[in-house]
Amino acid sequence: MSAEPQSGVIAPRLFRDVLGHFPTGVAVITSVGDDGQPIGMAVGSFTSVSLDPPLVAFLPDRGSSTFPAIRNAGRFCVNVLAGGQEDICRTFATRGADRFGSVEWRPAPHTGSPVLDGVVAWIDCELGDVHEAGDHDIVIGRVLHLEVANPTLPLLFFQGGYGTFAPRSLVMASRGRPSEAVRAAEAARDDLERLAEEVGLECRVLAREENGLAIVATAGHASGADPVGAILPFYPPFGGTIAAWGSPELRAEWYDSFPAELGSEQRAEFDADLDRMRKRGWTLTFQSDAATEAETLVEAMAEYGRTPSLERRLFEAGKEMSGLDDPDLLDDSTASQVRTITAPVIGANGPLLHLTLYGFPPDASLDFVEGARDVLVATSRTLSERFGGRVD
Repeated sequence: MSAEPQSGVIAPRLFRDVLGHFPTGVAVITSVGDDGQPIGMAVGSFTSVSLDPPLVAFLPDRGSSTFPAIRNAGRFCVNVLAGGQEDICRTFATRGADRFGSVEWRPAPHTGSPVLDGVVAWIDCELGDVHEAGDHDIVIGRVLHLEVANPTLPLLFFQGGYGTFAPRSLVMASRGRPSEAVRAAEAARDDLERLAEEVGLECRVLAREENGLAIVATAGHASGADPVGAILPFYPPFGGTIAAWGSPELRAEWYDSFPAELGSEQRAEFDADLDRMRKRGWTLTFQSDAATEAETLVEAMAEYGRTPSLERRLFEAGKEMSGLDDPDLLDDSTASQVRTITAPVIGANGPLLHLTLYGFPPDASLDFVEGARDVLVATSRTLSERFGGRVD
C-alpha cells in the first residue's frame, strides 16, 4: 500500500509508518557523567559503520536531554538489549525515570561506561565525530572493546511495537498439538527413567521434526542447561541413526541438507557407515574437541534458541567431526573416550525416537560401556515392539 505525498511534502506520520516496516535493533547507550553518576538512553538507530577502523554509530534526537552529557563525557558503551529486556528499554526511554535504579551493571573495561546485566552484547567506545542530520545527530564511536555477553535473540522494534527475531528453525513442530514423537516419548517415560537409573547416565530422546532434529525428552538429566526443546540441524554427522533407519528419501534429505557440497565419494562412505550402523542396531561417538564444542553449542541452543550464529558454529564443529565414528574401535583402550551411545526406537511407520546416552565417566571401563549399551539396546527393542516396529 502507498499514499501519494501532497506537493512533494512527506507527512511525518507517513514517513514513520513506512519506515516502521523495517525492524531495528534496540540498544541502550550508557556513559558516566561529570558527576560520576551513570547516564543512559535508549535508541533504535544503532548501526555498524566500518570494519577497519572499527566504527559504530547511533542517532540521538537533537532534543535529547541525555545525549549532551554523553557528548561531554566523550565516551559511551552500546548495550544491545535481549528479547526479554523490553522493560529496560522502556525505562531508559522515559524522561525523568530512575534509569539505573532497578538494573545491575558493571563498568566497561576501557571507558568505565555501564555494561547492563543480561544484554546480548556490548561495545565500549570513544566518542568521535558528531554530524548534524535534520532533527537528529549522527554520532560516530571508535570501538575500543566489544563482547557477546549473552548469545540469545535481540530485542527488536517493529511497526511501533517490540518483539524479537523468530527464525523458522526455532518453531518446533510439536508446538500446539504434540507430534507423534513427543507423544511416544511421553508414553515411554517410565522406561526412559528406568534406563537412566540403571546405567547411571543421562538419556536424551531425539526425533526428526519438521524443522530439524529435536530433543523431545530427557531422563536422568542432572546438570547444565535443560536441552529439551533444542532443535538441531538434520545433516551429517547429526541424526545419523535417523538416516540409517529411514527411507532412501530421508537419507537423501540428510545429505542434501548439508550446507556444503557432499561429493559422491563422501556419500558412499556415509552410506557404508549407515548400513553398518543399521545392521549393528546401535552406534557411538568418541570424545573430541569438536564433539565437546558441539555439545556446548547444543546446550546454548536449548537455552538461547537456534540462532544463526550458533547454527553456523555448530556447522563448523560438525565439519571438524567429519565422518561417523566406528563402533568397531571400542575396546579396553578406547572405552574411557566414549561420549555417546545411540539406539533407535522404530514405530509402525519407521524410525520414531532415538535414545542417546550421555555423561560417560572419563574413567569408564569397557565392561561399563558395554553394559550401558546392552541396557540401551534392550530398551530400544522393547519400545519398538510396543510402538509397532522392530529394529533389524
